[in-house]
Amino acid sequence: MIVNFSLFHHVIRNGFGRDCALALIAWLATATASLQATELVPVAEVAADYVKPQQRIDLGDGRRINLYCRGSGSPTVVFDAGLSDWSSTWALIQPAVGKHTRACAYDRPGMGYSDTAPGRRTPRRAVEDLARLLDRAGIEGRVLLVGHSLGGFHAKLFAALYPARVAGLVLVDPAEDRLWQRVTPALGKRFDPALVRSAVREDEEGMAAAVAHLRECAGWARAGELSDARYLTCTDPVRRPLGETIVAERRRLQPLPAYQEAQAAEIGAFMYLHDAEADATYARLFDRRLALGELPLIVLTHGFYDMSEDNSEVHYLSWRMAHAQTAALSSRGSQRMVPNSLHNLQIDSPAAVVDAVLAVLQMARETHSPAAAQTSPEAPN
Repeated sequence: MIVNFSLFHHVIRNGFGRDCALALIAWLATATASLQATELVPVAEVAADYVKPQQRIDLGDGRRINLYCRGSGSPTVVFDAGLSDWSSTWALIQPAVGKHTRACAYDRPGMGYSDTAPGRRTPRRAVEDLARLLDRAGIEGRVLLVGHSLGGFHAKLFAALYPARVAGLVLVDPAEDRLWQRVTPALGKRFDPALVRSAVREDEEGMAAAVAHLRECAGWARAGELSDARYLTCTDPVRRPLGETIVAERRRLQPLPAYQEAQAAEIGAFMYLHDAEADATYARLFDRRLALGELPLIVLTHGFYDMSEDNSEVHYLSWRMAHAQTAALSSRGSQRMVPNSLHNLQIDSPAAVVDAVLAVLQMARETHSPAAAQTSPEAPN
């Protein structure tokens, strides 16, 4: 996992001068995005749809998951948000994609308008919930999965576990399993090994601190002690491009105990990626070239990176290299660098995300068209 430009970076490193610099970068990225987004649906026209429950799908165990679909066509595109986030984060993306096919976004347990879930939330449980949601919602056939950050890892894992159900993937600055194991050999050829070790140590310490802090946030929320000042350290920065209607609803939901507890559970679940059992599991799934066969796949990587510390470039290149390796899991995979963007590409650069989704949608339709099936008897069903 990488802490730069993410919620973990915001929680752990909140010195005034550093925050001002990142705020300026974020403003420049947003200004650029606003120029790119002229072809997108104005958020004011769709905001009302993202501040209320839509379909509440019963998973069969008493839990209900919020699902919002718009448009028609196939394959259906399914959006999965990053850590601590839910369907409203896709308000700049989903309506544009819905002009071309059916586009659905959902809220994971405890996020947005979905019920909470008992027990430990491992990535595999999250993926199994998604499979059950598709079944219970009647979303048939292959789906094109779009996932940001943690949602990007979920999408990759879903494709590995349920290959016959996936038409394509768009991974938006995705979180990565076993990151340092995978990239340290290459980093060691470019940087002093001590610098790489310091980056690994900083990452591990930063993740541990983030887990502890978000658990503390959940405790404050349960006790009714989540003050405005504490709230600002217990959630993501305000997403102004989503518009005031969505921003106000996010501000209402984020201090709730259910949200804070789900957020803490999700970051704890991501830590599962780094234990011995998970490392062995994911090594079997992903440590072979072309693990995803010929699946249409685009990995998007943010373009800005922070150079304020000696090992900042190590952190950024570890992220970029891991994304390149994930793109190489498919013979049709590619990585796209997105300039003038931070980690939340769906906010900073919505047009780039829409372009990637439409490109993979076109590849998926060509792959699974009747003509392609006739000319390629070996094509998967």
